Amino acid sequence: MVLRILRGISRVTAAVTGLMLAYDFICTMEGITIRLPMSPLHELLITTLWMLPWMVLFCSGVEDFGTATQQMPVFWVGVIVGLAFLYHFQRYASSSVLTKVAMPLLATAGGLLPHIIRRVNIIFTISSLVAGIAGLVILYLALTTLLTSSFATKGLGIVVITFAMASLVTGVLSVASLRRYHTEIA
Repeated sequence: MVLRILRGISRVTAAVTGLMLAYDFICTMEGITIRLPMSPLHELLITTLWMLPWMVLFCSGVEDFGTATQQMPVFWVGVIVGLAFLYHFQRYASSSVLTKVAMPLLATAGGLLPHIIRRVNIIFTISSLVAGIAGLVILYLALTTLLTSSFATKGLGIVVITFAMASLVTGVLSVASLRRYHTEIA
């Protein structure tokens, strides 16, 4: 149970900080004066695919909370908070109305699929392992940046380091749960 709660905390932290970094990247790219013409459906598809991995990681974390507490309302409240988080950030993006309305719903629905269809539940573990690898790479790059110079702002540095550490912990705890699950089966 403690492992599940720790894994839930690290998954949610990695997802939230990853979403913050993803939206920071989007806001930075919107500062470019030339914007490629794109149909609203194409924009919706690209944006949904960009946010889907973060919502899978987030939903896996709130599922850990729901399972550890044995209270499914905890899971659903977490999903609603994640959806509200996406709507909050999407409000400030210069996306089309279709993307602003539909992308958070589609990304959250995609993040819920492994919860609803239990056969694809391994996607939660895979997303955690990928986040762990990304955290290791980001931590290496962040430490290199800290040693050679500094981040643009302290806030960005804190978000990057938090993302890297939470992602790394997520990956390690997922490996530990896979190992534990494998020994229980054998």
